[in-house]
Amino acid sequence: MPVSTRHLVNSTGDPFTTVELQALSIELDALIDTERSTYRNENAATIANNSSAKILIVSGPGTGKSTIFKKRVLHWLTEDASGSILALSFVRKLVADLDSDIKTDPDLTDQQKQQAEVFTLHKYARSLVEQNHGMSTHKFRPHIRILTEPWTDIVWKDVLSQAGQANIIDFSFKKFAEQLHNNDLETTDEWRKVQRTYFRLSKLYNTSGFADLILYAAKAIEENPLLVKHQYFIIDEYQDFNAGEDKFINVLTQTCSGILLVGDDDQVLYDKLKSGKAAIIRNLYGGTNFTKAMLPFCGRSTFHITKTAAHFIKQSPDADCIEKIYLPISTDTNCDKIQIIGCATAPTAVDYIKKFVEDHEQEINNRKLELENGTKKDPFLLILTPAKEVNFYNSSNSNKKLMEIIEKYKASDEKFTEDYYKLLTYYSLANHPENNFTFRKILYYENVQETDINALINSCLTSGNNFSALTDQEIITSIMTKCQSIKTLLESTDSVVDKISNLSSQITISDIDKLKEELEANPVNENGVFALEHREEESAELEELEIKPMSTVELITMVGSKGLSADHVIIIGFDNQNMSWISKNAFYVAITRPRKSLQIITALASGGSSGTNDFLEKLPDEHLEFYSYKKTGRVKTSLRDRTAFVDYLNTLQRSRTRPH
Repeated sequence: MPVSTRHLVNSTGDPFTTVELQALSIELDALIDTERSTYRNENAATIANNSSAKILIVSGPGTGKSTIFKKRVLHWLTEDASGSILALSFVRKLVADLDSDIKTDPDLTDQQKQQAEVFTLHKYARSLVEQNHGMSTHKFRPHIRILTEPWTDIVWKDVLSQAGQANIIDFSFKKFAEQLHNNDLETTDEWRKVQRTYFRLSKLYNTSGFADLILYAAKAIEENPLLVKHQYFIIDEYQDFNAGEDKFINVLTQTCSGILLVGDDDQVLYDKLKSGKAAIIRNLYGGTNFTKAMLPFCGRSTFHITKTAAHFIKQSPDADCIEKIYLPISTDTNCDKIQIIGCATAPTAVDYIKKFVEDHEQEINNRKLELENGTKKDPFLLILTPAKEVNFYNSSNSNKKLMEIIEKYKASDEKFTEDYYKLLTYYSLANHPENNFTFRKILYYENVQETDINALINSCLTSGNNFSALTDQEIITSIMTKCQSIKTLLESTDSVVDKISNLSSQITISDIDKLKEELEANPVNENGVFALEHREEESAELEELEIKPMSTVELITMVGSKGLSADHVIIIGFDNQNMSWISKNAFYVAITRPRKSLQIITALASGGSSGTNDFLEKLPDEHLEFYSYKKTGRVKTSLRDRTAFVDYLNTLQRSRTRPH
């Protein structure tokens, strides 16, 4: 039976008012489970089939964005049988999941599935730049390479050296990238010189960073609008767009037939990483150009987790934040409450995690098989940390022991050693001597002096030649000779052992045994070079946003958990030291990842921690349980309440600091 409460769509373009949201929230929270599901489905259908060309959906974690995307694709292709749709997101897992969902959707015909494409933002931008060969004032050759570490630092060092800029602090690559992110280049004479030099060298090396790639793509569309092949657009995670990316989307969609933007300003994470601006989606929401819509029910997390997250994010809200309704789809309270666990030391916390993994070993192994055969997409357990390096668990080899737990279930990421990568680089240059970026890498491997490198760069910029054309330079001829020699060795019919022995006289090899394994499994050839470069750049895009491939049990940062979910989540580092810099938004994202259970661990004596984190005061008592855990005997003891938990930690801390 349809639910009478009105659907959360404002076709007038007006934002929802506080009064109507409060009234609707009370009505929706009074619904029983079957009515909640009915309302969720009908609300989604109303939004997806809305006749507005422009829709902005404000959507909290786990509220069914993928369903909306698929329904909107079906609506557009029903209305326009020849239409073409492009969906863009930052997070590769979201892209992969959405692409899979569309390709397997029974409501879409095979032809319709071919009309919908899904890309990461940077991959799509790169395709535009490739097609247009850059822009009229900055032409690229085919196969643009993306700057990745450590080459970003090396190229930037070239830039500053060429620009005569010795101040590496005030003129860092990070500050230059921020200018590009903000679509606002500095105009001082010094910065202008650095900027011009960067663009000249990026043209010489045929490379781009992630930030300038967006700039090039926007310019390419402005020069050649025919590059845009799609009429309809879905843009996800709009809250994390920066000014440069916002301009790109505006240029991309300026003549489109339909656009669906989705975001949640409570989930802004990339403000520090790439200058993401919550103000962009907030300003759009405050205007009237887009129909406004909202998804109110979380179908991912259980009752206690969703209620806790909804309560937490409303504490001390930003003055201009977008008000939302965020409710659990199920009212079943017979689910696990959030567990707050106190440990005396880092080793105790690691033992707690180890015990959890041991207790669920069969389920973890089952999930591993499900991930491998594609019947499941999510990890079984996410261990979320405030920092990439878990240095606060260094005591008594705790960090090492934690990594050992993770390694047992780690998915293969097909990473190669630096030795193997170096060989492929020499081999690649032998086949493609005109590739200046590869040549620059070899100059690095050959330890060529900075003054000599600058002289070579100057010669290229002045003459318009590639490095390989500077045959009057002994460095150049020597490198080309070595590359050809290495290529000959690699392509010979010698055994791998003999190849390595001969290669050792040409280049330094750090791990002969590992290189032997790699060469036996992956003989060096042109296809291998291409595949490795492609993987390297994809990995760099993930690294840019602190994202990495998922295993059955995974350790990852809170920021990196964006777009992910798991049956169970354990948050570590929840103390007054290690999580002191974590934003409210990042913690909100972290606590909305689990489907079944959430456990939050405070371990004293971890990186200087002496008590729990202030976020604890913003979590609601009725959805929490408190425990202590002792490694000796592996005893987990229930504590009466929040006060008892804090008292327990204070007692531990006094015991630690008391003179003996």
